[in-house]
Amino acid sequence: MEFPKRWLKILLAPLMFLSLTSCFEKLPMSTVHSVTEWGNDINELYLITTIVVTFVFFMVSIPFCYAMWKFREKEGDETIPKQVKGNHVLEILWTVIPVILLIIIFIPTFKLIMKQYAEPPEDALVIEAIGHQWWWEFRYPEYGIVTANEMYVPEQRPVTIKLKSADVIHSFWIPRWGGKVDNIPGEVNTINYVTPALEDPAKADYYQGHCVELCGLSHARMRYEAVVLSAERFETWTKVAKSPPKVTTALQKKGQELFMSKTCFTCHAIEGTAAKGLIGPDLTNFGDRRTLAAGTLPNDAEGMHTWLRDSVDAKPPYQNVKPGSLMVFGEGFELTEEDIKALTAYLHNSTAKTF
Repeated sequence: MEFPKRWLKILLAPLMFLSLTSCFEKLPMSTVHSVTEWGNDINELYLITTIVVTFVFFMVSIPFCYAMWKFREKEGDETIPKQVKGNHVLEILWTVIPVILLIIIFIPTFKLIMKQYAEPPEDALVIEAIGHQWWWEFRYPEYGIVTANEMYVPEQRPVTIKLKSADVIHSFWIPRWGGKVDNIPGEVNTINYVTPALEDPAKADYYQGHCVELCGLSHARMRYEAVVLSAERFETWTKVAKSPPKVTTALQKKGQELFMSKTCFTCHAIEGTAAKGLIGPDLTNFGDRRTLAAGTLPNDAEGMHTWLRDSVDAKPPYQNVKPGSLMVFGEGFELTEEDIKALTAYLHNSTAKTF
């Protein structure tokens, strides 16, 4: 008898699933291959839950399928099957077994929750992550640093992130690091990590984060990156991050003048200058960031041109790049192509880009 192909597919399905999950390892939003202890603990809990519900599935489906086959209607057979009711043994079993299964799930779940609420070590790095519509602000109280949309951390160090919101509810999530926690207006939630080890100590590892609480028109364009550095490079970054900009060319000088005259300074701050705005992202060290507009565009000349031109020409809230963004200018405001080149030169090259 030839072995049915459909049964072969069923038997091979688990292997196919495992092979697919291995492909997800490098995907930025993958939760299958975590790089932190918390993420691994969550995946272990999911595994326990999956085993339990799989057991329940077979314990229910097998008797169910057997009963359908055993007591199926047969041609010419009008015998009424024996009616079974009031079986106390079965009633006790299908009450006790679910309770036991729930306890099996509850114990590791409770332990994981309590572990996350445990007091962090004294040497934990404290970072304030503030959600805005629609970008992320990161503050380092220990160092007096304020940055945006890129959260720098040293490898394999305890980190406590204090989650706040400047407007509506947001939610902080780095998929490969573990679970998500909400940023709630007027409250401070915390999330504790031990940051992952670097794949190459000479380089930085980038992990994508995202707001996962619907927070308005551009919710889907509210990304950020967690940048893991070696301990030495992180300490260097803490010094570079506060370095004032250096203007060395005529184009950069023009960009600086435009920045201070085109009202950019009223919303944005740049360390070491008169720009002290608090509405938009801090642009100190902006030239070193990989993206702009919270992960919406690449931080290059083309991306800057797209972002600035759209901010000038589009009418809110119908911007093409980021609908509803506060990055808009009033009626009569003009920004020529030369102005955009000068602003790009100033913001990209007048801030410290290496560390």
